[in-house]
Amino acid sequence: MTAVAPTQSELSQNLGQAYRQALHLTLQQAVGFHHAGQLQEAEQLYRSVLQADSEHPEANHNLGVLLLQAQKRDASLPHFEAALVAGPESGRYWLSYLNALLLAGRAELALTTLSFAREHGLEGDAVEEIARRIDAGEAEHAAGAAQAISP
Repeated sequence: MTAVAPTQSELSQNLGQAYRQALHLTLQQAVGFHHAGQLQEAEQLYRSVLQADSEHPEANHNLGVLLLQAQKRDASLPHFEAALVAGPESGRYWLSYLNALLLAGRAELALTTLSFAREHGLEGDAVEEIARRIDAGEAEHAAGAAQAISP
């Protein structure tokens, strides 16, 4: 019996599958560290996934969540944006981004983003809660601005 060598296409396909599997396993390990509160380890693994695939939606989203937990609000925003670009159908990505915008003090951008998201089908109780928080943030911002210009 003669062994048949795999074709270049078969080798490429197998390598691609192994690569995707390795990324998936790394992401799962990062999630495990994240849930266990081992944030440095989780961040390193999320970043290693993103080094291999800078557009990976779940790694970007989860790194954004981790950065929010670490009070690095502005640093989280590009990761939530990248997750949205790669996976705009995910309501979770929209809600996380809206929440991060509010926490970063960007209620006006959150309001615009919420309007856009609603036009594209985002709905539900969590969306209404974000809308209430945006409205409250807008009111706080307006009150703060009025106080700032009052003698």
